[in-house]
Amino acid sequence: MDFGPLVDTVSAVFVFGGLAGLSLVMRLRQEGLRLTYEVSLPLGLIGFLIGVIGMLAAESNPAQIAPGIAIAILTLVYAGVVRLFLIDMDSLTFATDASSPAAKALGSAVILAVIVWAMVTVTKGDIGIYWYPQVALLLGGIAILVFVVGRVLGDNYQTGWAGKLMTIGCLGFALGVVAGLPQLEKAEALGPAIAFSFTSLLYALIAVILGLLWSPSAMCAPNGSLSLGMGFAVAVTGAVLAVLATLVMVLA
Repeated sequence: MDFGPLVDTVSAVFVFGGLAGLSLVMRLRQEGLRLTYEVSLPLGLIGFLIGVIGMLAAESNPAQIAPGIAIAILTLVYAGVVRLFLIDMDSLTFATDASSPAAKALGSAVILAVIVWAMVTVTKGDIGIYWYPQVALLLGGIAILVFVVGRVLGDNYQTGWAGKLMTIGCLGFALGVVAGLPQLEKAEALGPAIAFSFTSLLYALIAVILGLLWSPSAMCAPNGSLSLGMGFAVAVTGAVLAVLATLVMVLA
């Protein structure tokens, strides 16, 4: 069996480099390894979405399609490998709330740097396709509304934000798909329109990772658990692939 297709430098640097840098920032303490374990899957999904969005926007530039496919698939594979090897870290408790602001800032910079680098690599510098201010404003506004309503109605408004952010991202994804339906007869506009919906998931995942770095207790449920396991990854990946399959059938 030829394992050559399973090796992609960009995907490897994105996943292993990003997580290794994060682990070093956390000084490889136990809570740092728990953080690496939890961040691996969202980071893999971010790479998946970077590749998918790059492919959707590459209709006018076929040279971007191959890098997009590679990072979309292999980042998930590599992230799954990391999560498998660190699976025993799931029993550890988070303690990174006590980390210094400098360590948190450096960890955030490492993650954001590898994300931007992957975007630049996939699109050959055209990273504007990943920036939708209206998506950021919409998701931010909904998050603020959820916080305010939760504070008025209950006592758990400060916890469970990983699940809340991903629910908001999925809502943006659904709204984006619906908004893209009128573009079905305009093939040149359909890709960017659907990329808008995928960007909602991308921003939500980035927010979750940054939240895990700065305030893991707020990301976790009151019992300390997170809802970012393989079931979550399969659901997100399945929804994205279903939309892509529909696009292929429509445009065929």
